[in-house]
Amino acid sequence: MNKKLIKFLMLMAYCIPYGYLAINGDATSGTMIFYGFMIIGFGILCRTAIITHNIIILIIGNILSFVSSYFLILRKLPSEEWSWYFKPFTPVGLLVLITIVSFIIQIASIIIVKARKTSTNSDNV
Repeated sequence: MNKKLIKFLMLMAYCIPYGYLAINGDATSGTMIFYGFMIIGFGILCRTAIITHNIIILIIGNILSFVSSYFLILRKLPSEEWSWYFKPFTPVGLLVLITIVSFIIQIASIIIVKARKTSTNSDNV
């Protein structure tokens, strides 16, 4: 496949507001299964970024996902109405927390994969 096409498809997949979908699913149906879907989505995208060596797409994609989720949360889940549900956070505060934690996990997985490759290469020498 063309590398530009892969980058474009990854960016389009990152534009899905995973954080909003998880938070909205939790608020409307009362189940946390949507957070699992969010983790699976981010995991697949992170793995794809690592395999295709598109780390910059991972960073840009996380920003795009946060922005799309942020605007949808402001529109659909006003903080005043839902702050009681997500205590001690507001919906936006929870989104920021989710974004930071998922980004840290993705960066840590990149570092682990690179460390394994380095140790494997040094063992082969």
